[in-house]
Amino acid sequence: MKVYQSAVLAIAFAFNRVACASSIDASSTSLNEGAGECGMYGAGECAASQESAAMIDTNAPINTTESSTKEHSESTTVPFPKMPEKIHAILHEDWNILDPQGEEMVSTMSMMDGAVEFAHASTTFYEHLKGTFGILAAWGQPEEVRRTGLVHTAYSGDLFQFFLFDANKEEERDELKDIIGDKAEKLTYLFGTVNRGVLCHFKDVVNRVRSDAICPQGNQTVHHRTDAGSWDMEPVDAANILMVTIADYLDQMVDTNGWRDHHQIEDGGKQLYPGNGRPALGFYWFSNVCHGIKDYLEVVPTIFNNCEDVISYKDEEEARDLYWKVTTEEEELSEAEQIELLNKAVSLNHFVAEPHMMLSQIYYRQGKYFEAAVAARSALQKFYTIASNWDKRRSYGHWIGFGRVLLLRANRMMEKEECSFPCVDPKNPLYVNYNNLKLTSLREVVKEMKEREE
Repeated sequence: MKVYQSAVLAIAFAFNRVACASSIDASSTSLNEGAGECGMYGAGECAASQESAAMIDTNAPINTTESSTKEHSESTTVPFPKMPEKIHAILHEDWNILDPQGEEMVSTMSMMDGAVEFAHASTTFYEHLKGTFGILAAWGQPEEVRRTGLVHTAYSGDLFQFFLFDANKEEERDELKDIIGDKAEKLTYLFGTVNRGVLCHFKDVVNRVRSDAICPQGNQTVHHRTDAGSWDMEPVDAANILMVTIADYLDQMVDTNGWRDHHQIEDGGKQLYPGNGRPALGFYWFSNVCHGIKDYLEVVPTIFNNCEDVISYKDEEEARDLYWKVTTEEEELSEAEQIELLNKAVSLNHFVAEPHMMLSQIYYRQGKYFEAAVAARSALQKFYTIASNWDKRRSYGHWIGFGRVLLLRANRMMEKEECSFPCVDPKNPLYVNYNNLKLTSLREVVKEMKEREE
């Protein structure tokens, strides 16, 4: 793992360099400016494209004063990051882009009442399975891995008591093979029947007994809940199972989880579902496990700077709590205090997008449109890289849509357009309603967003 140094990055759009300079535990994070999530350092915002960098002096600090914003608004706009094809496919549910048999597999799953009608963590089981499939496909994982994601707990699991197919019945295993293929079914069978906790010290990392996930050389012997009793797990299978596990938990990380905190507790548990929606903690073990298994993966995803960077539990927890403080105490905090807290959250956990979204909204309200655009762009880049959202109070598609709206409106305000959206004709009464709202074609909104992409 590379060691993170809390120096100011010479990258485009580094408008909040003060937050950059805060000291961060060098053992918990790392930095690589040229790969993955734009160097993975969010407080200075993600590096822009070469086109954007050419328009902005990357060596000069960008402040957020009114004069600074005015200067940028008269000379610069911030391009939209290109939406990756697979992210577009996820939003449009174009499953064949993600897998040649995607439409057929997802359609088959949609006919299963046990998937569609069962309440999972924060969505239905069916929505969760699609989400996990989409994440793994966006991360470029091979066929058997992404297909396992689509049905990962079809045979239940070591932590999940429910199943769609009985792993003890060959006829039901054959049924699943017909849906996802032999290789994916084999991996799904292992996912649902072995004790994953011992794989690469996974359980110890989650429980913070140790901070690093190390995969031993050769096969790992794990407990198997069938008559076999144990299973000699090959390194590639162990790595693939843990990669599916990361995507599985990323898709459902909320503090109050339906199946875990309610369904599987006979007395109904101690927490009222659905809770307040606060993000759960998991990036500390996502990043550590990703780093530990990367040498055994057929495709190393770009998340966590190609699985090179890690974040500590302490930093993740502090970042989450700072973000949540702004979220829940907005009326009590000044905008300056909100910005300070959000910038610190970004500096501690530079993998998540949502703090940038909050910053973008505050800057837009303040008329600091360049800073608002920079923050929105950073959020979108991180949403595209991770292929999911951290704050599950809104859907992944909604977060992306809102980020694109923020970026569009900030750019149009810098360009001194009459409307922050491409309204049809604000002077034509046929396109102004009774509340003096200027009518706007949604087709034109999305068209302009795409035209602004790099």
